[in-house]
Amino acid sequence: MSVDPLNELFKDVEDPDKRAKLFLLVSAAMIISTILIVVGTIIFILWALHII
Repeated sequence: MSVDPLNELFKDVEDPDKRAKLFLLVSAAMIISTILIVVGTIIFILWALHII
């Protein structure tokens, strides 16, 4: 097992520019999914309490 999981994830991508773009894409996807989970949870709680 590698110490750095990002190296293991991006080991097939040799070009540093492509690695950077892929890293930014993965980071953006994680941030967007986190925001959607938080917003969905807040909406569900408000719906469950009959506030909306």
